[in-house]
Amino acid sequence: MRVDDWAALQHMLDTGVSPDTICPFEHFLYFDDARLAGFAALALQEAGYQTEVEPALEGGWLVVVFAHHRPVADELERRIAFLEQVAESFGGEYDGWGVPVKR
Repeated sequence: MRVDDWAALQHMLDTGVSPDTICPFEHFLYFDDARLAGFAALALQEAGYQTEVEPALEGGWLVVVFAHHRPVADELERRIAFLEQVAESFGGEYDGWGVPVKR
């Protein structure tokens, strides 16, 4: 995990999120080619993830991957490693994660 991943995870825990709570996460994968983004999304759906494919603001294509898991380092590291592998195998790049903001 990158330093900013550790900092964001620690911030979640510092604001009162329990490490035992299942939380919604969004992971972001970028691709230059719409067809490859679609193939990656299908592979992730077959692995049990919900995905959305949309044009990226900076050009190219964004695959948003929705996951629900505990906010603990080993779980997050495992998912990031898997998503990096999928992105790379379809010519894309993993670009981090976030949690939906409650309004």
